[in-house]
Amino acid sequence: MFMRNHFPLPTIVIFLLFILVSFDQMSVDKIMMHMESQSLHGGKVVKIEAELFFQVVDGRMITRYIQPANQVMITNNKGEVALYNEKEKTVVYRQGHEYSTETGLIQFFLQGKTLDLGLSGFGFQQMSTEFKDNLVITEWFPPSSLYHLYNRIELVHEDFMPIFVAYYDATRKLAKKVYYSDFQYFGDVYLPGLVTEFNYIGNDSIINRIRFSEIKVNHQAVSPWFNFEIPSDAKLRN
Repeated sequence: MFMRNHFPLPTIVIFLLFILVSFDQMSVDKIMMHMESQSLHGGKVVKIEAELFFQVVDGRMITRYIQPANQVMITNNKGEVALYNEKEKTVVYRQGHEYSTETGLIQFFLQGKTLDLGLSGFGFQQMSTEFKDNLVITEWFPPSSLYHLYNRIELVHEDFMPIFVAYYDATRKLAKKVYYSDFQYFGDVYLPGLVTEFNYIGNDSIINRIRFSEIKVNHQAVSPWFNFEIPSDAKLRN
């Protein structure tokens, strides 16, 4: 749920981490899906398209980029990341907890933790609850270790599903809004088919819209990409 700027990968990495999940408590062994992302900033639109392949056993996920082409990213639950360029036959490696497939926001949908989207696990405490029409609005205050980042987080539920999150920075200004919609049901869990995010930077903003489609699980999820490995002759790049 936090911004990650430590690894010089394409911007979409931030959003890909949102769908990295742990299915230990679910009846799902593997999942594959198609992702399309559009980012609007300064009048320019950046489009990214990829196919995602995730396995439960080691939290390993393969991201095959369609646009831009020739790139494949491998991540796992240990926070290990490898970005392979098929055209140049080069690879970049990084490791850090922030890249782990266990820290993605969407994982909390899949683990059934929709009441707080994992906020309590990060040390946030629920301070207020408000009922308005069919909505339930809760406010969450951060632990002292996150005072420098957040003043509070507002979470909105409708029909027991989280549909909106607002992040306020340490100066109490609205820093980010995230909307979840087009929910789809898969066995034990609901997944948002569309995630729309507004990031506010000074007087400017960045709008990101990510759509997930063609979602297949277990025996329906069949592809050789689940077993992709970085070629042994790939050249290491810093």
